[in-house]
Amino acid sequence: MAFPVVIAKNTTGGDIFLTRLGINVPAAPGQVTLTGAVDASSTFFEVCSDESLITAVTAGDITINDGTGDLSTAEALSYLDASGNMNGPVTGSVAGRLIRLLDATGRYTEVTDIVLLDPAAADPPASTDGALYYNTTIQMWMSYDESRGKWLSLEGDTFQVGQNGVVPVGTYLKGVAGKTLSSSIGYTAPFNGTVVSVSFSQAAADDTDFEIMASGAQVEAVNTGGATSGYDNALDGDFDQGDILAVMNDAAGTGVRDPQVWVRMKWRA
Repeated sequence: MAFPVVIAKNTTGGDIFLTRLGINVPAAPGQVTLTGAVDASSTFFEVCSDESLITAVTAGDITINDGTGDLSTAEALSYLDASGNMNGPVTGSVAGRLIRLLDATGRYTEVTDIVLLDPAAADPPASTDGALYYNTTIQMWMSYDESRGKWLSLEGDTFQVGQNGVVPVGTYLKGVAGKTLSSSIGYTAPFNGTVVSVSFSQAAADDTDFEIMASGAQVEAVNTGGATSGYDNALDGDFDQGDILAVMNDAAGTGVRDPQVWVRMKWRA
């Protein structure tokens, strides 16, 4: 993308020297294209960083033209101000915040609420909700989940279990190829993870808990409440890399007919 155009027009009777850029703007009607042209010697970032230019614009000694017309003093300061252009914010900002373009010209930006941290092999300290970093150990983008108080992968995975007919209490549901799962037969977790959501349907309004099991230990459960379908998106059941994941009909519940259960997980470093 080409840099925005910055033409400095001298409005005074004497030359004005821009100290950081090392450029002399001749006395009126002299002007210099500081950036945005093929032969311009400076980048837009360098122009925005020249304090002597900002001082001259503020005093009215230099008028800024953006390639389409002369800007007022206020417009020019906004155009060049580090809080409103591609040079990025320098005051009132929070470290790591992403910047986004405000319009199609690519000139103006604003700080977003998204925090982007450096890649790391382990989770950084707790951050703001939705903060991002790339985990180099499991090679996944991670996001801080404030409600669960942990870093979880952006990507999620699911597994499904079910059964044709009645599943007695205290019995595992079936997985791929109709195999009844167990503490040692199921879906092996390739990473540490967290069960974040479970949904279900069943042929009748049986009231029971579908228990999410990790190598025989319950890590989460969702109660049917006597409904033929439902879900819970607020689960927070951790399991470890290598655990065998499966679903069991609660031993203290009731037999369920034709259940289908869908378990969604996110990964942890």
